[in-house]
Amino acid sequence: MDLHKNTSSFSVKDKNGKIIDACKIPTEPFAIKDYLRKFSQPLSLVLEPVSQWYFYADLIQNLGIDVHLANPLKIKAIASTRIKTDKIDANVLCDLLRTNFLPEAYFSPMEVRSWKEMVRFRASLINIRTQVKNKVFAIISKNGLSFYATRLFGKAGRRWLKSLRLPNQFQISLDRYIELVEYLDQLVEEADKEIKSAISDNKQAMLLTSIPAVSYVSALTIVAEIGDIKRFPSSKKLMSYAGLVPSTYASGETVRHGRITKRGSRWLRWTMIEIAQRQILCKKKQGFGWYYMKIRQRKGSSTAAVATARKLLAVVFRLLKDNRPFKENYLKKLEVRDACRKTIVS
Repeated sequence: MDLHKNTSSFSVKDKNGKIIDACKIPTEPFAIKDYLRKFSQPLSLVLEPVSQWYFYADLIQNLGIDVHLANPLKIKAIASTRIKTDKIDANVLCDLLRTNFLPEAYFSPMEVRSWKEMVRFRASLINIRTQVKNKVFAIISKNGLSFYATRLFGKAGRRWLKSLRLPNQFQISLDRYIELVEYLDQLVEEADKEIKSAISDNKQAMLLTSIPAVSYVSALTIVAEIGDIKRFPSSKKLMSYAGLVPSTYASGETVRHGRITKRGSRWLRWTMIEIAQRQILCKKKQGFGWYYMKIRQRKGSSTAAVATARKLLAVVFRLLKDNRPFKENYLKKLEVRDACRKTIVS
């Protein structure tokens, strides 16, 4: 099934590649149900993870059909052609499925998808609030004003904003933007409560909150993006999924490493880098601030953040695998264990 917003193309074949049917129908629940019910079971179907895949994958699965999710990056590498149509795309997906050459993406359960939507909704609210705050900064700048305290949207800053008397149109805009910021603050607070409630029943996410600088929101984001930790055989595979490993070019005796790949879950990568940057702020519970500072002195803050994010992701992997909370000497034990393994192997 080549899924699109308005219409979807189907290619139906038997295991030997004989064409049974091929058509394009409206992307509507009733039309898709009626079409798929024409074929006898057992039936397997593959689709790519586009915007509507959550809904239609669940709908098709409820019909008793075995649903597979294709990895679009690998599909492109395997089956890129000069001529590209919806019919050809559906045909390629069908052939890859029936020959067992389909590169599959992770088909996350409904509960995991709901966690993703929860944390991403909060992130969208933060993004909108930032845009509105920038509008307020612009109004202040246009009127030649400056606020010299630490935070314009702290308590003192908000009192100062509300005390301003600007020309009529600027004043109206400023008042409305302040109201909007306060409303968004309320929505973010409600989203935080919802996430905290969801995490209280999630043992894996609660384990991650034992790591320094990992909040409820960060923990749920990590668990939602990882899904089942068992699908990663090692911490390096998890780092690769987060796009935090360096790109590599090897040809003959030449081996070059470049920037991080940035392939995989951008939400997991962004969250781990944010946690890494907050390590130097951890005072009560020692984190990996010392490691961050060590790398920063030699290679700069960006490289330090990425390197620390990788270390933290190794810790996340081990905590979820061992089902135990974080301890300050945990990473050192892991490094000793890995060093011993390498010595035994060599």
